[in-house]
Amino acid sequence: MPVRFARFSLVALSCCALPCAVSTLRAAAPAKPQEICVAPIGQGQPANGPRLHTEARIFDFGTVQRGAVLKHVFELFNYGTAPLQISDVQPACGCTTAGEWTRTIPPGGRGTIPVRFETAQFAGPISKLITVVSNDSVTPQGTLEIKGTIRTPVSLSAPVAIFPAVTDPTRPLSRTVTVKHEVDGLLRVELLPTETKVFAAALKEKVPGREFDLELTTVPPLGSGTHNARFELKTSNPDMPVVTVQAVVTVLPAVQVAPTEVQLPPSMLTAPEKRYVVVLNHRAGELTVSDLGIDAPGVAISPQRSPDGRQTTVTLTFPAGFDAHLRGALRVRGKTNHASTPEFSVPVVVGGR
Repeated sequence: MPVRFARFSLVALSCCALPCAVSTLRAAAPAKPQEICVAPIGQGQPANGPRLHTEARIFDFGTVQRGAVLKHVFELFNYGTAPLQISDVQPACGCTTAGEWTRTIPPGGRGTIPVRFETAQFAGPISKLITVVSNDSVTPQGTLEIKGTIRTPVSLSAPVAIFPAVTDPTRPLSRTVTVKHEVDGLLRVELLPTETKVFAAALKEKVPGREFDLELTTVPPLGSGTHNARFELKTSNPDMPVVTVQAVVTVLPAVQVAPTEVQLPPSMLTAPEKRYVVVLNHRAGELTVSDLGIDAPGVAISPQRSPDGRQTTVTLTFPAGFDAHLRGALRVRGKTNHASTPEFSVPVVVGGR
């Protein structure tokens, strides 16, 4: 693949008065990469100090076949009046690497950052960021970006089948993942055995030799928590002999108490402060909350039940002068009429404001 060139810059505020291809530069903490203002080189006056600039911050490699190794060189320009030092180039993940880049660029000079991207582990649209660290005082960190679409011989409509949060573990739910052959020829697909008691899987040929539907269905009853399984499809395409689909479902508990802890400031309260605990029923029927209490005198407790009887909001009012440091271990306690959660307690901890 021929190497194409682009020019990259982190631009001084004065540069942003020029025509920009991206949004206006905004002040940000040096630790966070900023959106880069892109403007044509050769317009305006040089900025004071070192200034890193490009004419193209984003390189779009278009659509390529999976497995290709993509190479691109971003060209840099020092729009300032002092030498520019490129101290570090940090790709966002291991699939993207930076070669030997120009470390010092004199005023008015140019440099490069070569980038290499491995496509073997990806499919569909992708976007990868590369952070550039320099002595540009206005924007000491900024990002380059490579993006495009990776075409695979066998594609999936979704590599992960994510089910909605389950409130009724006795009712089955289904999700469908479509498998397509994206190259010439007919495809044969076989669903390999998988050990799982949570999901049932069925493979149906939708378009002969070209398109298939993998239907995944939960098998009730399901226990609370997150369940997942991995399904493997054996294909006749030699470039992708096995295709993997993940299935994930989360079953909400019958009774959920939130938050998991009540936080108070690390100092004495100068005025009354309220905190809230919500007790929510994720199953059918009304929820009754009773016997509410807390291990500290003077704290007012007020429950309020929702009209449908599924939720109770407990308001805790801590009085002025309350100091959690002096109280020791505190817990908010209560009972419910649900067999799965006859009692609950929430710790009161010292946190920040």
